[in-house]
Amino acid sequence: MVVGDEKDFPYRSSFYITQFFESCGFPFRHDGSTRKNWTKDRLAELNKGQGKSADLPSEDLCKIIQRLFEPDDFARANKGVDLEKDQPKADVNKALEKFNKLVKRSGISAYLDPFGRCFIKSEGSGISSEEFLQTRPLSPEEISQRDKLASFLDEASEDDVIEKVLVPLFQRLGFRRVSATGHRDKLLEFGKDLWMKFQIPTGHWLYFCAQVKKDKIDSNNASKNNVSNVLNQARMAIDHPIFDPEVNRKVLLDHIFVISASEITKPAKEWLVGQLDASQRRHIIFMDREELLNHAARILIDLRFDDSGTAEISDDDIPF
Repeated sequence: MVVGDEKDFPYRSSFYITQFFESCGFPFRHDGSTRKNWTKDRLAELNKGQGKSADLPSEDLCKIIQRLFEPDDFARANKGVDLEKDQPKADVNKALEKFNKLVKRSGISAYLDPFGRCFIKSEGSGISSEEFLQTRPLSPEEISQRDKLASFLDEASEDDVIEKVLVPLFQRLGFRRVSATGHRDKLLEFGKDLWMKFQIPTGHWLYFCAQVKKDKIDSNNASKNNVSNVLNQARMAIDHPIFDPEVNRKVLLDHIFVISASEITKPAKEWLVGQLDASQRRHIIFMDREELLNHAARILIDLRFDDSGTAEISDDDIPF
C-alpha cells in the first residue's frame, strides 16, 4: 500500500518512497532494492517503537498510516491518469476501505475527519490518534484573528476577557455549563472566576474552574497580581465545593486553570507549585497569553470585533 502496487493507492517510485518517509520525519532513503521488500523492512522497524496508547500501533507507525491517506498524494497520482485508456485511478475512500479490511483483525481502523485528515482508532477502547494531535501552524486567517484578539486583550477588562473570550472558547472545547461568576459577586467566588464541567468517555464528569488575571502573574510582592494572591485563591477554590444544579448537589473541583491575559513568569509557576502539596499541585493547569491566543485564534476564528474592539459571537455559533 505504501509503495502503491495495491490498486486504489498512489503509485510511488523510489524517489517518492524516500520522499514519503522523509515527510513523516524518518531519515530513510531507498537503496534501489525491491521497493516492496525494502519498505516492508522499514515498517517493521517502525512498529517496534513506543506508542502513546497500548490500544494503538506505535507512534511512528501511526504517522505512516496517517500520511498514507494524504489527499495531495492521491491528487498527484491522478494528475496524469488517462481515464479513456482505463488506467487505474487512486481513490482515497476505496483505499481506506481496503486498509480497514486488512487491519480489522488487529482491532483498529482508520478514518478521515471533515478536513480530510486521517486518524487511527481502536475499535475496542475507542481511543483515537486524533486525541494526540500535535498543534499545527496557524493559517493566515487565524494569524489575522490572533492579532485582533491580542488587541482586544490589551484593552479589555477582566470580566470582558472571561465573558467574551473564555466562555465561548471553553464551550467550543466541549465543556458544559460554562458559568462566569463575575466580579460583582466577588464574595461568592472563593477563587473561581469561571467554573465548568467536562464529560469523559466513561460518562463521568470532571469539574474545572478558572482563576483569571488580566495582568502579568509574577513573584513581585508589590504587584496586586503577585503569585501569593493566586496561591490563596487556588487554595480557596480547591477547598470550597461548587453547586451543580444538574445533579442538585455540591461537588469538589478536579482541576484549576490559572489564566493570564499577559504573562505567567517561570519563577511564579515554580513558587506556586512548590507551595502546594502533592495532592494539590496536580490540580493546577497554567495558560498564559501565548497559549490563550493560539487556542482562541483557531477555535474562535469567527469571533467578530466591531470598531470599538468589542468581541461578539452569536448563540448560533455555539454547538449546543
